[in-house]
Amino acid sequence: MFIDRAKVYIKAGNGGKGCESFYHKRGMRYRRRDGGNGGRGGDVIMRTDSNVHTLLDFRYRQHFKSESGKNGSSNQKNGSHGQAHIILVPLGTIIRDHQNGLLIRDLNKENESVIIAKGGAAGKGNCGGKTATEGSPGEEKIISLELKLIADVGLIGYPNSGKSSFVNIVSEAKSKVAQFPFTTIRPILGVVNSSQSHKSFVIADIPGIIKDAHKGRGLGLEFLRHIERTRLLLFMIDMSGTDGRKPIDDYLNLINEVELYDSQLLKRPRILVVNKMDLSQSSEHLKEFKEQIKERIYKSSCISKEGVEKITQALYKKLGKDKSS
Repeated sequence: MFIDRAKVYIKAGNGGKGCESFYHKRGMRYRRRDGGNGGRGGDVIMRTDSNVHTLLDFRYRQHFKSESGKNGSSNQKNGSHGQAHIILVPLGTIIRDHQNGLLIRDLNKENESVIIAKGGAAGKGNCGGKTATEGSPGEEKIISLELKLIADVGLIGYPNSGKSSFVNIVSEAKSKVAQFPFTTIRPILGVVNSSQSHKSFVIADIPGIIKDAHKGRGLGLEFLRHIERTRLLLFMIDMSGTDGRKPIDDYLNLINEVELYDSQLLKRPRILVVNKMDLSQSSEHLKEFKEQIKERIYKSSCISKEGVEKITQALYKKLGKDKSS
């Protein structure tokens, strides 16, 4: 199950109490203060981990608490510090304060970490003539987590246009394929490895975009935001028109939806692929398509695998020859 939003409560550890203690033995005129300091409370830390891919764990566990510092004791013994609690999240996790919506951190690098809640300060013992103090409480807050996938290529198209089949062919991803719309209901990441070199790139199969997706129709906003971190856009068009739509309308609608969501996305490099060219009606539709669209067009068939290798090499070139695994 792919979960890309979550809300969690976090509580850092409290600081340990300082000890108020007096040492006295026979022969001493005055008692000596010997209370030790408390330990500092543990922080709550979030850290990215490439082995974590969704926020699913936060659906079942929504409360996180760090260890409190230990209290000080007599004979100048300090309490131990509370252990920090480290929470692992996927790359591309955005952390916000749930109450005011303010951004805390955008974690988009491997092993990147941030302290979400600081542990309470340690209480002071009365050793050395000081007055013993209580430890401070640790910070507590509710935070919102949002995941935006990080990929080199974002695959955009209408439902049932062949995106999942394409990703399955070029990578080891296992995206569900069937002859009905919205088969893919969650983003799928696949790693494409070159057969001629050690180069690779990550491709994201974004669930099908439909008209008015920028308004949230068909969960459009949930899907569109996953293309924000991609370096290159691949538009895939069903040239057969098997769903009763004109291919030219599909492409123009997709461009329009992306532009209305974030016009800056269309300034990124992109590739246009027309799929299902193994079907007889596709060739006739392509003639009409070319009359209106004056872009370079890559033809493909996920059944015969026609054009797939050529498209893959074009993606490598667009991404830059220095892109390596």
